[in-house]
Amino acid sequence: MKNLHPTFIFVAFLFCFSVVRPAIVAHDVDSTQQLPLQKQLRQLRQLNKQHEYDRVIEVASTLINQASKKGENGFLFHGYNYLSLTYDQLSDTIPALDYAEKALHYAKLSKNDTLISWGLNNLAASLSYFPDRRSDALKLYKESLVIQRRLNSNQFNDAALNIAEIYRDEENYTMMYPYLKEAQKSYKSDTLRYDDPKAYLDILWGDYYRGLDFNNKALSYYHSAYDIIERFEMSYLALNFYNKYAQFLAENNRPEAAYEVHQKYFDYYQNKELTKTKETVQLAQARLEAEELRRERNDAELKQEILDQDLKRKKTQSVLLGSIIGLMVLFLAYLFYSEKLRLGLIRNLKVNNKHLKQAKESAERSERAKTKFFSNLSHEMRTPLYGVTGIVALLEKSEAFKEYKEEIGSLKFSADHLLEIINDLLDLSKLEDESFKFIEKPFNLKLLAEELANSFDQNSLKNSDCKIICDVDSSIPNYVVGDSRRISQILLNILGNAVKFTPKGVIALRLRSNHLANGKHAIYFEVEDNGIGIPAAMHKSIFDEFSQIDHVNTVNKGTGLGLPIVRKLLLKMGSDIHLVSAPGKGSTFSFTITFKEATLLEVIGKRKKGEAEEEEVLTDLTNQRILIVDDNKINRMVTRRVLEKQHAQVFEAQNGEEALERVRKHHFDLILMDINMPGMNGYETTKEIRVFDKTIPIIALTAAEANYIKQKAKESGMNDVITKPYNLSQFSKVIAKELKKDSLLGAGL
Repeated sequence: MKNLHPTFIFVAFLFCFSVVRPAIVAHDVDSTQQLPLQKQLRQLRQLNKQHEYDRVIEVASTLINQASKKGENGFLFHGYNYLSLTYDQLSDTIPALDYAEKALHYAKLSKNDTLISWGLNNLAASLSYFPDRRSDALKLYKESLVIQRRLNSNQFNDAALNIAEIYRDEENYTMMYPYLKEAQKSYKSDTLRYDDPKAYLDILWGDYYRGLDFNNKALSYYHSAYDIIERFEMSYLALNFYNKYAQFLAENNRPEAAYEVHQKYFDYYQNKELTKTKETVQLAQARLEAEELRRERNDAELKQEILDQDLKRKKTQSVLLGSIIGLMVLFLAYLFYSEKLRLGLIRNLKVNNKHLKQAKESAERSERAKTKFFSNLSHEMRTPLYGVTGIVALLEKSEAFKEYKEEIGSLKFSADHLLEIINDLLDLSKLEDESFKFIEKPFNLKLLAEELANSFDQNSLKNSDCKIICDVDSSIPNYVVGDSRRISQILLNILGNAVKFTPKGVIALRLRSNHLANGKHAIYFEVEDNGIGIPAAMHKSIFDEFSQIDHVNTVNKGTGLGLPIVRKLLLKMGSDIHLVSAPGKGSTFSFTITFKEATLLEVIGKRKKGEAEEEEVLTDLTNQRILIVDDNKINRMVTRRVLEKQHAQVFEAQNGEEALERVRKHHFDLILMDINMPGMNGYETTKEIRVFDKTIPIIALTAAEANYIKQKAKESGMNDVITKPYNLSQFSKVIAKELKKDSLLGAGL
């Protein structure tokens, strides 16, 4: 703890570093320079203990000079560290800090974790003298503590003690406690060969309990520290502690003890003042002698270097002259050759640039064609699928077809599966678009994971020998902020993949959390199965588009789109997927995503919004006149049936022209407008209607992906977009919302 006494840390590690032998205290400079580095280091320790500061600076300077010539980074660390400690003991903080930084530099060059730990600790202690650098000191102490924990060398964790002291000075007793506890745990009196650190521990424990107003405990620890200081005559620690201790005794009605401690403090203070002048003279003398030694060594080295350089110059002049002539000839030849080569490279570069430009234009055309293809494919497949899913939904709720419930369920499952494939194709295209964004909202992660597992049990695993286990750790926060739809998509794809290749066995979905700063959590997801496994050669290729596992005995291998979509989504989230698998040993897919924990206000706001939407879903459409504009007869029939079940009055138009005529002659409360129709399409029809009717709600009903048409629909005058095949609940919500808006406008609100 350098704030209490700077020699404590360094004396500690020196006793652990070397065997104690009789110190060499000769004052002859030449003899000192001849000593081996290890002996000089032991001499430094002894001189420092005897407070012979001038000799410490002299020997440390010699050690640095010799260690530098031999490239001994470890001894360079010790030399600079002793200089830092010496100036620190003499209260000269600026050079102390400078030498501490140099010591840490050489500790890192030595790649010795123990030296690095000491260097970090001592530099932090020097920084702690400067109030504006205390945060830097705290950071260095923590780095040192990390190394000490890793070394686990049965030594005292002085870094933990220093961290506790900084938090004590900030009156942050909550943060102080764990570090003080850690330092206490590492204290083993039988393994220490230097000043007992228990005094430091007892003082800090006393400060801790004093800060919490446990005065009796504080007095107990202060008294223990006082006994140790007196027993070992720790004058440096008494000067820092006794005045505070005496004041505390007086505050707790113990005037006699306070007087005794204050007298001790006064004795130590007087003794310090007597030695202060001597130390100041020693420091000045040490600086002069060290500078003189360095000057003499530098002069001798400079003279020798001049002689050596003169000899080398004479030997090399003739060689250099011949070399220069030869190089000039080679250079001229090289210039001729390089010019010829340059002209050839320029020609090749022009040809390659032309080819690259053509390839770029071709790739851009291909990408545009691909996007257009997926959009058209989506529309062409969703349009008939809308009729299928709509009719199935109607039949499912019809009493007349109750006996065919299982067959209708199978048909619905097949239609939903086909829709998933279409969505996968679209997602693959959208993920390559830079405009792709996540929708960040609060959601219940635990509930989402459990519902996903239950949905497989109720559907995909109904007639299977496979079982899904959901293991969500209690450390997972209930509500996090993120894109729940994309998280569901990732887990559904991985779980679906596991189900396909685990004909009989167990699939485990596990979630674990690691709490980070600023209310964030790193959530670890893992899906493990004991299925057929994946060969190592395919661990990378299965994440490629349309890739499948060959030579497996499964009926449904899938489209090869699920895992590529998963990986692209995770990469956009700043994560990646990891696979551990082998044939016959099952597979484990894992990834980690960082979420922000949702605040109570965010969760409450989300629930209130959900409640309001639920009310809109239940809105009765009685007496509401709704016009369906669609060129597909089946689609009109399905939409009509859905609306009639909500008691709406439904009217139809099979093209834009017929819709215009009906709207001009009759009143409608809402129009459902198909986009792609022969003749006048939905955009054109809407623009014509807006010429004479600005207020009637018009909702686009399209099989194309909504994100691609929302802007165009808004520009044409439409109010909203519903994508076919739609979710009945969402369909009803959108209609109810627009009717409610129209009624408020009609009321003049």
